Amino acid sequence: MIVPVHALMAEGAALLPPALVSPAAHARLAAAAAGLPAAASCAAVECRLGGSERVDLLVCLTAAEGGHRALARRRADLNLLAEPAWARVAAFCAEWADPGSPLYRGVPLLWLELDLPDDGARLPSSVPAPYPFPCVDPAVPGGVAPARPGEAGWAPAGGAPGAAGDGAGLPEQTGVIRRALALLLGEPAPPAVDGALLRCIARLPPGGRAMHVAPLAVRGRAAVRLVVAMAKADVPAYLARIDWPGSIADIEALLDSMVPFTSHVSFHLDVGAAVEPLLGLEISFPVVDVRWGTALDRLVALGACLPDKREAILAWPADARPWPGRGWPTLLRQGVMLKLVYRPDAPLEAKAYLGITPYVALFG
Repeated sequence: MIVPVHALMAEGAALLPPALVSPAAHARLAAAAAGLPAAASCAAVECRLGGSERVDLLVCLTAAEGGHRALARRRADLNLLAEPAWARVAAFCAEWADPGSPLYRGVPLLWLELDLPDDGARLPSSVPAPYPFPCVDPAVPGGVAPARPGEAGWAPAGGAPGAAGDGAGLPEQTGVIRRALALLLGEPAPPAVDGALLRCIARLPPGGRAMHVAPLAVRGRAAVRLVVAMAKADVPAYLARIDWPGSIADIEALLDSMVPFTSHVSFHLDVGAAVEPLLGLEISFPVVDVRWGTALDRLVALGACLPDKREAILAWPADARPWPGRGWPTLLRQGVMLKLVYRPDAPLEAKAYLGITPYVALFG
């Protein structure tokens, strides 16, 4: 269901633990949410697990619930459109909602991240420029009916490895990726970035998937963040195949210590003219899974997570909460994901994403 983000954040204020979201951070979230159109189906708050109190706001638009149409319909009267990045997101949504576009079936959902100020109680002076994160895997829930082979937007589960620059095994989602980036950048991605990105996709192992692509222009960088998923056992060989410049031994140790009982993983790579050394490992279990305690204990031992923030995540409720005062009986489902940010010769950084999703509960 589509809801006003400011209302969702107001209700979520009672749910978000103070150890992770301070009163000043709540105020920044509310100020950013107040200027957003009612187009999102859920929201998440990004929290740092170390000493920083900074938070960022993320909202998700889905094709299945018409988030793209909701935002595109309001593009003419949105004050946001004075900001070029928001105008590009509106143009992306308008084309995404067009059944004749490859985006229509090829993009199930779009996350928009709003980077908020972190200097004390200062509020955003306006809604920040969005950091757009489209999902380009049509098998992910949230999209329209999946396309069949040969139709626009169809993509296989993953590509086979190919030789450098030969395009062998490139998924058929290449057109979707290029069009999405061109709309969100306002022009095609630079040729060097385009080539490096598609080589990373071409060299995915069998069963590997390109999940998201996100232009980093709003953060002042000529690069694209690529999220991929694959069997954990395939990660070291894949990183070597794409000439990732970090320490593969470090990543093997991180995988062994943080997700020892997991068979598949998702991780973020930054791709400019070449693959960059940053790697962000996603960790996501069901809320009540006992593995959370083990993972968080290890982060505390590494100094990447404060003990009170560990306790706040473990106390994050597994049961849906009622959202009173709605026209239909509505519940709020809560979820959590961690991201571990690896940079060579730098301490490991840990972030938590606290998600809140409303849904109509017709049968209680």
